[in-house]
Amino acid sequence: LRALIEQAERLTLSSRAFYNDKSPVFAQYLTSMFGYDMMLPMNTGAEGVETAIKLARKWGYEKKKIPKDEALIVSCCGCFHGRTLGVISMSCDNDATRGFGPLVPGHLKVDFGDITALEKIFKEHGDRICGFLFEPIQGEAGVILPPDGYLKSVRDLCSLHNILMIDDEIQTGIARTGKMLACDWEDV
Repeated sequence: LRALIEQAERLTLSSRAFYNDKSPVFAQYLTSMFGYDMMLPMNTGAEGVETAIKLARKWGYEKKKIPKDEALIVSCCGCFHGRTLGVISMSCDNDATRGFGPLVPGHLKVDFGDITALEKIFKEHGDRICGFLFEPIQGEAGVILPPDGYLKSVRDLCSLHNILMIDDEIQTGIARTGKMLACDWEDV
């Protein structure tokens, strides 16, 4: 309790706009843990997901050469990535989206776990798809596990079609499933 009080008196929450002595230590720890070169910290899960979408679209325009304003993100029905307008626009849940339209365009939806449907949508729109956003285990939908081999097949399809795989591990990461990331169960 004392450590909590001391930290709260010093700094409770900080954006990247302000230096603090804890962020570099945390960044080093996290990048070492996952073998990453860098990290971009966010304050909330929805902010992290929306930032991933922005980065994917920027990559799509600059690297994949998708025509301006045509980049698409594919997401799964039953997903939960937050409650902001940007992320509810990817939802198939009418209760989550009712009364908030018009929703943000540029999203395609596919049923979670249906690799055949994902492959079809990649074949039909792959030249304009910059990212596939999914939860490896759906939490909000009722703890829905993917079929065996699904995550590996997603990785393979994304690589084949030059599409970024965006794995939302907000609810499943940091060993909540017994491995550091839920995707680690299929080595992706």
